[in-house]
Amino acid sequence: MKIGIIGAGTVGQSLARAVLPLGHEVMLSSRDPYSEKMQQLAAETGAQVGTVGHTIAFGDVLAIALNWSAIPDVVGQGDWSGKVVMDMTNRFDGGSGLSAAEDLAQMLPGAQVVKALNTIGAEHYTNPQFDGQSATMFIAGDSESAKKTVAELITHMGFDVVDTGNLSTAAHLEALAGLWVHLAFRTGMGRDVAFKLIKR
Repeated sequence: MKIGIIGAGTVGQSLARAVLPLGHEVMLSSRDPYSEKMQQLAAETGAQVGTVGHTIAFGDVLAIALNWSAIPDVVGQGDWSGKVVMDMTNRFDGGSGLSAAEDLAQMLPGAQVVKALNTIGAEHYTNPQFDGQSATMFIAGDSESAKKTVAELITHMGFDVVDTGNLSTAAHLEALAGLWVHLAFRTGMGRDVAFKLIKR
């Protein structure tokens, strides 16, 4: 699978390091893909690097690994039509009244947006095992085929995937991310925590 990661910060790099050993091709986007920093990152990880436009064209799956405020700058830099877009963002400062994922889908009308990988610290993408159990990763989206693609990728990464329904349920996932932040930083639990859905 070709995975284009929009954003080469901590979250984007963590995803790249998680999926490259699984045999996927990866391109990380940057405003300056020829910078020394990006060339060193490519050498270290084996990922390709490119502009946002190159990365959009490259990926079968496009992962949004940006701060929400940066998204308006990238949506017009390529053709997103038909792309599976994995929305990994969290927006904690309000917005339109819809979830961030729903707002993103409105910005990218030709894309198939799936909310995923937003309810855990990015450092755990490479090893989502906690005390011998796979962390649960909740996903949401309107396209069943897009959710299947994302679910297969995240399962391959080692998560236990739970489909919560259509994209309108992404608001619950974003609230869960807020709870993760609260637990990690305001209760003293630290970042080595994850959610697990158990069923009788």
